[in-house]
Amino acid sequence: MTKILLFDSKGKAEKIVGLHKIVKLQIDDVRFCLTRNGENYFAFEEKCPHMSEDLSKGRINPYGEVVCPWHDYRFSLATGEETKNRCVDLKRYAVFWEEGGLYVEI
Repeated sequence: MTKILLFDSKGKAEKIVGLHKIVKLQIDDVRFCLTRNGENYFAFEEKCPHMSEDLSKGRINPYGEVVCPWHDYRFSLATGEETKNRCVDLKRYAVFWEEGGLYVEI
């Protein structure tokens, strides 16, 4: 795993990643989505594990889940689990604050 700086301040992170918005990012050959739910940031794979739809087109619901726009599969931001166990879990990446910056491990 490699630690990558995404934002060097909380203000920049909040400006780019709006509350409950999904932003698509790419670092080298890894494409992923980043979202903010309250004070917490979550990173997860770009494609839905069910039928590979782009999850950046989805939404974040009030239960802390990303919802796929095609078939409404719901994945927990905290664990990656699909709520009804209909497909494999969503791959997640660790996101954390360190020394005033927001980092992701890919």
